[in-house]
Amino acid sequence: MKRKRINRPKISTLTRISFLPSMFTMLNLFLGYQALIHIIGAKQNFKIAIYYIMASVIMDGFDGTIARLTKTESNFGVQLDSLVDAVTFGLVASMLAFKWGFQSGYAQAGSIVSFVFLSAGLIRLARFNVFKEAQVIPANTFIGMPIPTGALAICSVVLLFEGRPPLTRMGLLLFSLYVLLVSLLMISNIKYRTVKKLVLKNSLRTLFFLALIVSCLIIFPDTTIPILTFSYMLSPIFFYFFNRKHKSAEIPGGEKKPSPPQESKIGA
Repeated sequence: MKRKRINRPKISTLTRISFLPSMFTMLNLFLGYQALIHIIGAKQNFKIAIYYIMASVIMDGFDGTIARLTKTESNFGVQLDSLVDAVTFGLVASMLAFKWGFQSGYAQAGSIVSFVFLSAGLIRLARFNVFKEAQVIPANTFIGMPIPTGALAICSVVLLFEGRPPLTRMGLLLFSLYVLLVSLLMISNIKYRTVKKLVLKNSLRTLFFLALIVSCLIIFPDTTIPILTFSYMLSPIFFYFFNRKHKSAEIPGGEKKPSPPQESKIGA
């Protein structure tokens, strides 16, 4: 009997790298690494670290978009992007929560809270990869809050308090509960919309809003980042009431009208 020949994929094919998307992915990692240096380094500067994290979020949006536009998506690129996100938005953001939020004490409790955030972020990324490979969710929907938004949620608190960490026991408790809430949102089943694949009819209006957001981020970053972050965190509530109102407007009285029976076309 002849043995069946097993066709093994070439290593070069499995590890194929698209230069342009991968360049933005590695730039994302570099910015996250710089943010980590400003968090745990000798010269701590949390605000500079937050700006690096915000720039990493922008790079994270570019790499996937460019890969789709140039039709150079690959499984290797997806895995690399997830690993980089785990470092930049998981590890770096958890260290920001620990180093900034628990300066006044309770370091052991702070390490546990920060680790919960890191764990939730990695679980979120692993679940996203599984869903994407199985293609069980629409392309314009996220299950659970994305990890970049979770990282920005930590950054937003630091910016709102102008770098002043919680000093009282109540303040530390509230900050801990907030970090745990963000962690739960990342691993929840709440549906979030993504703007990456939205087809907007008016390109000029889209360009105007993008220019406005970029201008605000450059001129007023300390205010714009929290506003955008909290708006996206609460967006499922807005979409829920909007869809509910839209459905009620389509059907008077909120009751579904029975559809007339359709004639069978079999044999026509």
